[in-house]
Amino acid sequence: MTIAPPRRRRRHPDELRSEAVGAARDILERFGPAAITLQSVAGALGMAHGSITHHFGTAANLQAAVADDVIGQLLEDVRRGVRALRAGDIDEAGLVDLVFDTFAQTGVGRLIGWLAATDRQMLEPLFSRFSRLPSELAGDTTGGSTVADHELPALVKGIVSGALSASLIGDELDHALGLPRSFAKRRAARELTLRRGASIVSCEFRRPGSQS
Repeated sequence: MTIAPPRRRRRHPDELRSEAVGAARDILERFGPAAITLQSVAGALGMAHGSITHHFGTAANLQAAVADDVIGQLLEDVRRGVRALRAGDIDEAGLVDLVFDTFAQTGVGRLIGWLAATDRQMLEPLFSRFSRLPSELAGDTTGGSTVADHELPALVKGIVSGALSASLIGDELDHALGLPRSFAKRRAARELTLRRGASIVSCEFRRPGSQS
C-alpha cells in the first residue's frame, strides 16, 4: 500500500521564519550549533530544502537569525534578573541561577563559543546590545534599588562571563578537578555577594555624616 505524503501547508513568510528559528533552536539545544543547517531545519519542519533556502539564502543567515533570537532571550533574562535583584525580589544566588540556567538550557553558551571560533563578526550585535544594557537598567529603581548604577557593568560582566564559561566546560572541569557539581555557580553567587557587600559598606562610609 502506498501512503501519500502529507500535504505541505503554505506558510506566511513571518510564520515560516518563526518556525524555522524555533526548529533551529531545538537543533541547537540537542546537537549543538554546527548541526544548524538549511537541510536539518527543513527536515525538522517537513519542508522542502528550497523553501528554507529561499527565505534565508544561506546557512550563515539562518545561524545569524538563531543567534539573534537566542541572544535576545539571554538579554531579557539578564534584564529581568538584574531588575529583580535591584528591587530586592531575589538575592545574588537567585540572579546567578537565572543566568546560568539560561545558558545551560538554551545552548547560547555553545553558540557564542562556536561563533567566536568561526565568525567573530556575527558576535558584534551581541556586544552592541550588551553595551546598551547598563544604561537601559540604570535609573530603573521601581520598588527601590539595592544596586547602584555604577555597579551594573561589572555585575553583568561577572555573571555572564561565569555562566558562559560554565556552559562550555564547567561540569567537565569540575569533574576533572574533583569539585562538586555546580561549583562555578555557587562561587559566582558568593563573589557577587561579597562584591556587593563591599560596595554597600563603601557607600555608607561616603555618605555625609557617616562615622569614619
